[in-house]
Amino acid sequence: MINENHLYFVTTNHGKFEEVQRWLAQVAPNIQLEQAPLDPPEIQSLDLQEVITAKAEVIWPLIKAPFLVDDGGIYLDGYNNFPGTLSKYVYQGIGLDGFWKLAKDNPRGYFLSMLAYMHGPAEIQYFEGKCVGGFIAPTEEIKQHPSLPYTKLLVPDGSKNTLAHLRGTEEEKKFHHRYQAVTQFAHWWLQRKK
Repeated sequence: MINENHLYFVTTNHGKFEEVQRWLAQVAPNIQLEQAPLDPPEIQSLDLQEVITAKAEVIWPLIKAPFLVDDGGIYLDGYNNFPGTLSKYVYQGIGLDGFWKLAKDNPRGYFLSMLAYMHGPAEIQYFEGKCVGGFIAPTEEIKQHPSLPYTKLLVPDGSKNTLAHLRGTEEEKKFHHRYQAVTQFAHWWLQRKK
């Protein structure tokens, strides 16, 4: 029998798992989250929901239990859905300097995060979060420490700090795209338990 209070969060990134676990515990403390360090293949598509659905469909036969998986990207206002789901590949291909060449004429954009909850082979729900702001040019220090590089370049509207500088603070919750998706999921999950 499936225990719907026990969920897996599918990610190989332990820091991301701890972040989601901490946020869920604040809103829905009855959920027991366990990391499933799987790295499913990603289809190439600019449609975020299509990408995350394909991931979930690969994961379900491996876990056969309720799970969460997320995906997202960074979107530049000057381009149509780009780099979006291809953000990782753009970073790997042209680096932060190349990204800045794309962004500098119109340095506005946003992070979009989508969380999928799958609780059956054909039962999937989606939750979304968005952080809008302006990009800054990458510094040498950022290029030397590239962990989560895009968060070091986006200053959310309403803040004077980059998203990376807000990490772990209460202010981060006002802006963080993944936090929005996680809390949407938690509220939905609590409603259906009533």
